[in-house]
Amino acid sequence: MDPVYDFWCFRLGSISRKLYRTYNSLYSQQGVTVGQSFVLFDLLFHEGSSVKDIAGRLQLDSSAITGLIDRLAKEGLVERVLDSADRRSLKIFLTLQGKELAEEILPLAEDFNQQVKGVLESSEAVIFETLLHKLDDRL
Repeated sequence: MDPVYDFWCFRLGSISRKLYRTYNSLYSQQGVTVGQSFVLFDLLFHEGSSVKDIAGRLQLDSSAITGLIDRLAKEGLVERVLDSADRRSLKIFLTLQGKELAEEILPLAEDFNQQVKGVLESSEAVIFETLLHKLDDRL
């Protein structure tokens, strides 16, 4: 085996890219990417969030979230609204079209997530989930 495969960061990145490619193919007919879908999902459950809050929950830089929101706004899926409490701040909201799309593709994501989890035995999935949390908390 090639020594590069000994690096967990390489292997995890490779698996992540495979998952993203599959997710992106699921969403291709809806015209959104996996990154955009996660912003839509986040706003579905946290309507009226700031870019900073979305970035924190999705563990991305604010600049990356801004780019995703720019593209979603261009497609009429989200809108930026001045925060009445702080006019320097913007809140991001789903448009009706954005909400409908998020609700349409959420079951696709949930189904794919179950397919991925189904690769493992249920006892393995519990251990894997525990290990994911442990890595996430400590890195």
